Amino acid sequence: MQKSGASIDVSRRAFIGGTAAFAGLPLLGAAPQNGEAGTTCPPNAAWETVFGDATPAVLVRRLYLDLAGRIPTVEEAKAFVRSRNRKGLVEKLLASDSFADYWSMRFCDILRVKSEFPINLWPNAVYVYHRRIREFVKKDEPWTAFTRALLSATGSDFRDAEANFFRASALRTPEGLAEAATATFLGENYADLPEKTRAEYAKYFRRVRIKNTREWKEEIVYLDPSQDGPTPAAFADYLLGPARDTFARAFVQRVDWWMLGLEQPDPVHVAIFKKNGFRLKPLVRAIAMSRAYGRGSITGGFPCRRLDAEVLDDMICDLTNTKRDYQSIAPEPFTFLPKDRRSILIEDGSISNAFLLLFGRPARDTGLLSERHNEITAKQRLYLFNSGKLFRILGRITDDKAFRSRPMRAIVQDLYWRFLSRPALPAEEDMLVAHHSGLKGGARWRFPRDVAWSLMNTREFLYQH
Repeated sequence: MQKSGASIDVSRRAFIGGTAAFAGLPLLGAAPQNGEAGTTCPPNAAWETVFGDATPAVLVRRLYLDLAGRIPTVEEAKAFVRSRNRKGLVEKLLASDSFADYWSMRFCDILRVKSEFPINLWPNAVYVYHRRIREFVKKDEPWTAFTRALLSATGSDFRDAEANFFRASALRTPEGLAEAATATFLGENYADLPEKTRAEYAKYFRRVRIKNTREWKEEIVYLDPSQDGPTPAAFADYLLGPARDTFARAFVQRVDWWMLGLEQPDPVHVAIFKKNGFRLKPLVRAIAMSRAYGRGSITGGFPCRRLDAEVLDDMICDLTNTKRDYQSIAPEPFTFLPKDRRSILIEDGSISNAFLLLFGRPARDTGLLSERHNEITAKQRLYLFNSGKLFRILGRITDDKAFRSRPMRAIVQDLYWRFLSRPALPAEEDMLVAHHSGLKGGARWRFPRDVAWSLMNTREFLYQH
């Protein structure tokens, strides 16, 4: 173990591996060497209990990220660590506007909400459709009722929000609409279905027509009265009747993937979803309160995954009190969002920025989960390591006179709570304070910002765990 008096290099580029991974300091729990005494902290003490469960600090961060799309404030994290009232926090988050904001973003991905090519909803329809999707999440409408509303809708894309389901398809033919409906409601790849099944599904959409009006970009969805045959509403009857089990599994599979990283739906969760009227919130509540969700990510089996691009963008902006510019040159007219707009609330998939594109925000062209790329890449690492802008805006935290007036131990603990939603372990705190005491001049003054920069580059910050 590195002795506290030894020289340790804590340059900004020396810290990426994870908790307590500063150059020169082994991970907590590493075997002692050369007869030195081992650390008194158990292995992975920051993340897991000895029973393999997530620590309260990890659990509160996990719940805020999954149910609100953000990390908790220092006060929120400390309050949960004191109370450990998991049920109370879950209920609070489910009732919050943040839940509706974040989960409506997820459903907008599935329902292909974007104004430009290849979906071409156009801006006015995008905002109408987004408000309706958010209403579905906020009011916890049954997925069965919302599905029927989408498949039965006709009318103007400006006034009848659900009618945009038929417009949100790259191919507005019976086959194209059947492909979109199959992926959305059954979680199946239309091209992989037997030819007879594909033809049967396409019949439900042969009467759907879309026409322009004299209003700019307004379109009317209607059923061709000159043709006979089944309608999309009849496809809703099929989904809620003979295909009811597959319909339920497809919905649960997405939620299980988002919250637990499961590639197949848990049968227990499917049963809960059906029992509670095909509603989202009871399903999310059951998962958030489950033993599996409360397990640790080291030995407990909870999957680590990089945060969504929008969430990560908002986290950095919230911590540094900065705003980003969002714009899209393609829509007519050009679209610019207010600087205080959160990334998870960007309604239009055509509006983005360089950060969101770099970190894998989905294009919303297909509605498939695979469109979102949450794997860390070399370009992302280079940006996080080398962005002068990121390092400068961290000064908004560390250069404040009130912040710097405190002892270094208090500063270290404050930064750990802000970035990781937990206190620094004793060995982490001792190492940083010892290093700071040996610095002089500009290096000593810059040290708090170096620590903040290093914490932002850890897997513990960048990943859900």
